[in-house]
Amino acid sequence: MRNLTLCVLALALMAQAVVSLECYHCPNGGRCFTTQKCKDDQDQCITMFFPLSAKYAKRCSSTYECEVMKAMGGSAVKAICCGSNRCNR
Repeated sequence: MRNLTLCVLALALMAQAVVSLECYHCPNGGRCFTTQKCKDDQDQCITMFFPLSAKYAKRCSSTYECEVMKAMGGSAVKAICCGSNRCNR
């Protein structure tokens, strides 16, 4: 019985282990082959396109920041967010 309890406890702890999201990271546009591990509070990958300067940036982001960037919208910035590894290709 004790072994079963220890196994259940170990499985519960492993299930709580958080694997960091990984996103493409290129703050100045250009070809983007670099990735970065996101911080605990960054659960989204974001791609931002700035139409007025025809530049873009990719990096880790939080859901809140993604919503703010999308709400800004218009001609200033277009933001696309996603929540899986390297989804901001």
